[in-house]
Amino acid sequence: MGISGSSPQVKPITIKVLSFNIRHGEDNFGGSNLRTVIKLIKEHQPHLVALQGVDSLVSEGQLKFHMRQIALQTNMYYAYGASDVLEEGSQGVGILSVWPFEKLQKLGLPGRPNIPPRMLLCGLIRHSDKLTFRFCNTQLDYTSAMDRGLQAAFLNQLLGESIQPVVLAVDMGVKPNEQPYFSFRKNWFDAARGSQLSTRVDGLPGERMDYVFIQEQKRVRVGTYKLIRDYPDASTHYPILTTIEFL
Repeated sequence: MGISGSSPQVKPITIKVLSFNIRHGEDNFGGSNLRTVIKLIKEHQPHLVALQGVDSLVSEGQLKFHMRQIALQTNMYYAYGASDVLEEGSQGVGILSVWPFEKLQKLGLPGRPNIPPRMLLCGLIRHSDKLTFRFCNTQLDYTSAMDRGLQAAFLNQLLGESIQPVVLAVDMGVKPNEQPYFSFRKNWFDAARGSQLSTRVDGLPGERMDYVFIQEQKRVRVGTYKLIRDYPDASTHYPILTTIEFL
């Protein structure tokens, strides 16, 4: 006589993601906030970090490359995508990972002519034999509502049907009841769906401007989500911390 029983439950792979607009490496008093950024990463131990408002500039004869400084102090792999190229350097977005990037992709987002394109930066990460996914980061153009709408639609079209799961961090600059956000109502989980907490330090309830989206697949779900409000003077934005579970 056989013995029946349920199959052992497979433990999900949990990945912790931090997203933060570091405002060009300056705190709200004009000093450097990089020590705070590094402290945040060491305190919360995310597997992945998306940073917006990142600089790579020459100042007083020295190159100040935020991503490299942070990566060296946190022992993470990093990549940088420049959006605004200036005489003294560039500004853009960066990603960090505890796992190496198998491939990197940098794409300019659509926008007005003669305006430096916003950059989409993606890294392909092979976590294990069971999981390969894309980790992407971008910041939409805060100066043009039309460009933000085009850029959001472009992101959804490009990434929404990806074969590999996608984790996308976006400083969108708009609330969930505004047009660019609507592009992500299909194909995506919003890690903070339903939250009324503002991601801006001086924001009102409901003013979420910063997002982590996860491509909607059967074997992916959002675990936890929170704002880190321990360092309100570090930037005009709060860091976002979320966990994602791959089943």
